[in-house]
Amino acid sequence: MSPQDAWFLYADGPRFRHAYVSVYAFAPDDGSDRLPSPEESALWIAQRANLPVLRRRLVRTPLDLARPYWVEDPDTDVSAHVHVHDPMTWDGLREFLAVLASAPMDYTRPLWEAHVVARVDAVPGVPRPVTVVAVKIHHCAADGVASGEVTRAFFGDDPTGTADGHGGRTPGRGELLVRALAGAPRGVGRVVTAARSARSARLAQVAARESASYPLPPQRRTPTSLDGPVGPGRIFDVATFSLAEMQEVKARIGDVTINDLILTVVGGALRAYLAEQGETPDGSLAASVPMTVRGAQPHSDSNNQFVMTVVDVNTEIADPIARARAVHDAVLGERRRMTVPAEAAVLATDFVLPGWMFRVARWLEQRRGVAPAGVVARPFNTFVTSVPRRTTPLRLLDATAVMAFGTSTLDGTGTSHSVGSTGDVLALNITADPALLRDSRRYADLLRQSYAELRDAAFAMAQG
Repeated sequence: MSPQDAWFLYADGPRFRHAYVSVYAFAPDDGSDRLPSPEESALWIAQRANLPVLRRRLVRTPLDLARPYWVEDPDTDVSAHVHVHDPMTWDGLREFLAVLASAPMDYTRPLWEAHVVARVDAVPGVPRPVTVVAVKIHHCAADGVASGEVTRAFFGDDPTGTADGHGGRTPGRGELLVRALAGAPRGVGRVVTAARSARSARLAQVAARESASYPLPPQRRTPTSLDGPVGPGRIFDVATFSLAEMQEVKARIGDVTINDLILTVVGGALRAYLAEQGETPDGSLAASVPMTVRGAQPHSDSNNQFVMTVVDVNTEIADPIARARAVHDAVLGERRRMTVPAEAAVLATDFVLPGWMFRVARWLEQRRGVAPAGVVARPFNTFVTSVPRRTTPLRLLDATAVMAFGTSTLDGTGTSHSVGSTGDVLALNITADPALLRDSRRYADLLRQSYAELRDAAFAMAQG
């Protein structure tokens, strides 16, 4: 397992569940209310679960003395990963997804599960009843791009994929211990080498920044009550928009992307929410944004191939048009920074602490209240994903996906925003710690309000 994949496994715990849930709402093609049978839907998914990521499981060494590895699971009962649920209300589905996002996964099986909800009414942006399928995958098994392959396997026109050749035999515990102890010196050597490389890269980065002729990300975040510490609870909500209308807004503003507009909307909503809580930020807030590096990092076989960038969302700028353009410049600045050798070397650092150190840290937290490794103040206030690329319709029996949404992980900050897109519906999802973001419905309203201000300003600017 690559270091980045291993980090998502080691850091998984009650505070930070490193799994995400992709959700799809399906409506009959004929416009009727006759929804797909949940049992037939479950069978449809089970029959298409042929990708390697869905048929392999982890093998962990005792005490995580060495990094885990994957084996093909010859005894995988795919149907046991697919669960059928009775009809729910929209509020019931929100609660169900929040619980699903915070629940641990079974590491003795392939790290995915699918949940078919027979009927859900009043889904935002969808005027009729739908069948909902929620697919949960652990982050160590797949990033956003890889999970798109799973989506196409389940709901695409041409499902593909066969079991891979990781080997089907699982070593016994004694053999695993012998392997871990025998490989410990080599593992320690890898960690020491990687740590030295990471330190050298950091020193080179510091030196480069002293005379930087390129844009730098925010050096510190503006602290807010939404930042943490993060607890185990989760809430979920969503705000939907017309993708066609947002593309028109983009065209009228010019020199911005849809992702820039999403960041602009999030920044405006965060500022408005905090202002209502009596804590208008003194400075700008910052968002962590993933950027794929597939084919451009050392572990090309890693399940996770992306780097995290930090973008200033310019919440101190009241004018939404000016804020959108400032966000665009900030994103371009991060892209330019990634081309600087000293900065790229840090982003590509191949280092993670040994798994046993995470175990010790979590034990200390439970015994003494000491925060585990990784529970630190991040240099950003929230997390925002990019708009996924969807090239073909997603289908389930005789129904087509009319909305895609879902939960994302929380890592050192109390709110996270993932983006889903199907047809003309763009869903801006909210996953949050309820102790930090206490009113997710109000916040969803503020996301819609923030977008309306941006849209109206763009249309007025064009008319003027």
